[in-house]
Amino acid sequence: MTRRIVILGASGQLGQALNAEAMNLPDATRRLLCFIPRQALELTDSRALKHCLQQYSPSIIINACAYTNVDEAERQVELAWLINQQLVAELSHYAKANGAALLHCSTDYVFNGGQHQPYTEIDTPAPLNQYGKSKLAGENAMLDIAPAGLILRTSWLYSEFGHNFVRRIVSKIRQGSLLQVVNDQIGSPTYARELAALCIKLVMAPDFTERFAKTRLLHCAGQGQASWYQLAQEIVRLTRSDIAVAAVSSNQWLALAKRPAFSVLSSEALTEQLGLSLPPWQHSLSICLQKMGQSE
Repeated sequence: MTRRIVILGASGQLGQALNAEAMNLPDATRRLLCFIPRQALELTDSRALKHCLQQYSPSIIINACAYTNVDEAERQVELAWLINQQLVAELSHYAKANGAALLHCSTDYVFNGGQHQPYTEIDTPAPLNQYGKSKLAGENAMLDIAPAGLILRTSWLYSEFGHNFVRRIVSKIRQGSLLQVVNDQIGSPTYARELAALCIKLVMAPDFTERFAKTRLLHCAGQGQASWYQLAQEIVRLTRSDIAVAAVSSNQWLALAKRPAFSVLSSEALTEQLGLSLPPWQHSLSICLQKMGQSE
């Protein structure tokens, strides 16, 4: 069977990051990757999804699709669950029935933030919002169906692509706006390009399907931790801006969905089991801002 890797959600932040990292591959290797943008496939249409998968007959599927608008998920509950849970279940069934493997990304928001040390894979999830609940349900669906594959939980994704915190802060700096940023939510900022490079390295290994013959779950996030306020401060420093950053509490920052106060992920198991890790978040942020043309 011809090796073919299908990436769903190619127009989203992670999908664009995967596409950018794929440009570093040799031409022959890059041709193994088939990027399917959101506009080319209605993710909530099971029949269209099945037709797409049958058409490409992938040996590996990377699911870069997610409903990630945390606040809007409180209003669009059904849509969030269709994309974050049902789609994952359907991909898992397809992979298992057709001997394919699935690489799926999840989130730190499956945790409630009640502890004060980095979360490991054996800590019990208890999501606070519909986004986290739907993502946890997607994880559980894949673990129950158990195709060959891997779930990577990640945290606070940012990049030069899509909608994310770093791009919003950079935009406000350009506008000269006062920055008011939450200082009592702590996580692991993760550069999507580096996560994408790690994903590509994993799936390009000839033994990926055999190595993950039954679904496994690992954490994969930038090293270290920061509050949104500290992350904003570092962006201001790296861009040599004199914009003021004001710290506000979560209670002052009215949001529809409740967020965990502490959702730092430990990626030690990733390093111990696979010999892989992502760099410290400060280093990665500097690289991202350089690519955005905002830092020397």
